[in-house]
Amino acid sequence: MKATIQAGRTRLAISALCALLIAGPILARTLAGTGTLDSDVWFLLATGREIARNGIPHINPFSIWPGQGMVAQQWLHDVWLWAWYTSGGYTAVAVSACVPAGLLFWQLSRLMLDAADGKLSPAALAFCLAVPSVCICMYISVRPTVWTALLCTLTARILLRYLKGGGRRALLRLPAIAVAGVNLQAAQWPLLAACAAAFALPCPHELANPAARRAWSARAMPICAAVAAMCAASLLNPYGADGSLYVLKSLGEASYGGAIVEMQPLWVPLDPLFAVPVAAMALGPIALCRRSGAKVPAGAVAMLLVGIAAGVLHSRCMWIAGLSCGLCCAFGLAGALGEPVAHPGRAAAAAGAAMALLAAVSGLAVSLAPQSGGEAGLLSVTESEMSPIFSALYDAGPDALVFSSDVSVYNQLEWEGFKVPCDMRPEIWGERIAGAGAKSAYRGIVDVLQGSTSLKESTEDWGWELFLVRDDEADTLRSGGHFDELAHGGGYTLFELPEDGE
Repeated sequence: MKATIQAGRTRLAISALCALLIAGPILARTLAGTGTLDSDVWFLLATGREIARNGIPHINPFSIWPGQGMVAQQWLHDVWLWAWYTSGGYTAVAVSACVPAGLLFWQLSRLMLDAADGKLSPAALAFCLAVPSVCICMYISVRPTVWTALLCTLTARILLRYLKGGGRRALLRLPAIAVAGVNLQAAQWPLLAACAAAFALPCPHELANPAARRAWSARAMPICAAVAAMCAASLLNPYGADGSLYVLKSLGEASYGGAIVEMQPLWVPLDPLFAVPVAAMALGPIALCRRSGAKVPAGAVAMLLVGIAAGVLHSRCMWIAGLSCGLCCAFGLAGALGEPVAHPGRAAAAAGAAMALLAAVSGLAVSLAPQSGGEAGLLSVTESEMSPIFSALYDAGPDALVFSSDVSVYNQLEWEGFKVPCDMRPEIWGERIAGAGAKSAYRGIVDVLQGSTSLKESTEDWGWELFLVRDDEADTLRSGGHFDELAHGGGYTLFELPEDGE
């Protein structure tokens, strides 16, 4: 009797801890005033507005240098956000994240339950959801990554169903998933094809004898055909091959100088501690599965290892490892930690609804909670506080070339209708996407920020006329006596070079 009570308490403690791991990071972002928002929201809305008014752009409408090519790789998501904005302003935009977030956790729960043949207890299901949740929490936002995670989850569900005898017809859905992926986030649609291809890999025991090899070959060939169909279907986007091959054309631009934090290797922000989560994600599922004797598909293991490798090289990819880790854990926890959930479908729907509610509350908090000056809404306040700077930029004229020590500010300038020399999508400004001879100031600005080029040298090269810097950097420009202050607001100060300035 005591053992039963103790086991029940242990399961309850595990469930509570996992619930905290799932909700905690999202609530922390809310309390920090970020919630479902980040600086990308400005160019996402600006691009959505451009598409709604003028159609899908093939020439960059935000560049101060006319005629540069463009691939709006997130165009469908941009239109989605713009539709929310036209319906309810910034508040609706912040809340919109609840839809893909809820769908993601609904399907993640179904994936974990499918892997365990419905034999996950509530505590085990919470554990399997906590792992991917911690890794993807920063993308429970207005960014399109959560859509890609949802499509990746659907791909894994389809492949698992096929491997468990669901028939080849299930694979017919994969090309449609590829079409959705390339239009929602072209940079990551190849991940969907890679996920599907991974499940064509054989387990070691399937290579042991000719009969097992023939069975594996018969099972793998339809998957390979489906992957080929996904690659062909990826051409069904407004940019054709340029959209399908976006990730190849964008390599190297966004990671330049390590200026974008999430593009840095995992050991940069975590130092030697990066080995702790990596080891836990790699060894934990293996230990669980060995202990239970569960047979994990080679595809799930491959996705876990590839996801860990990608996450170590670029921390933004750790969510892939988290999703795969949760899936592998589901195999190992089948039948453990108590009785299976009584109604798997309802449990999955409840998990999705809970995450949707959490994301909605997070969005509402940053959109309605009072900010500085008594005003409400993070984006509205930011826009209001920056208005003196916007007014000064309007007075300077449309051709004024602005240096910004915070590249993300260019995103907001795009939303306000200004032409800019680059933004936080450096890949779309590179020659491989924008065309031969295209200009982008991103690398030049990063060089200034990292000290490899002086501001004076950069001004001589680029012809900067206005200088937008953070307030804590403004004294440096004031002390030099070579700049005139024009305006300040929102934590930034705008300077100009006098006509006789050097």
